[in-house]
Amino acid sequence: MLLTLIRHAKSSWSDLSLDDFDRPLNERGNRDAPKMARWFFGNIQKTPIFFTSPANRALSTAKYFKKEFSPVKLNVVGDLYHANLQDYESLILENNHEKHIVIFGHNPTISYVAEEMLKFKTIYLKTCSICQINLIEPNTLIGELNFIKSPKDLA
Repeated sequence: MLLTLIRHAKSSWSDLSLDDFDRPLNERGNRDAPKMARWFFGNIQKTPIFFTSPANRALSTAKYFKKEFSPVKLNVVGDLYHANLQDYESLILENNHEKHIVIFGHNPTISYVAEEMLKFKTIYLKTCSICQINLIEPNTLIGELNFIKSPKDLA
């Protein structure tokens, strides 16, 4: 099974009256998300199923990716906002019958999930970075790194 972890694109802090949950993407985020989405769908083999945090910045990022690959199903999962490792593990295990799942989430947890599955302690996903893991045994949540790609890698 393929697992792709995507950190949301760069968000805006220009309106401090907004709740964290409601923060939108900033100009860079709105530029990086479609660029990364085009690259991603030009480089994948298996049709994914999307899961995203309901926070505005994650959902907006996921929608850019969905636009590039319209038959993709987008599932909004409330537990992905302020998620912990167990929330991710539960979601992955519930869907381990799928060939490819994509999760849009937030740091620090999304980077921590990658570290735990890959047994690396040096993973930090920058905004709009994509980390793809090949889960060796879908029930064990141990995987091998396929790639990590950030918007700067495509510049």
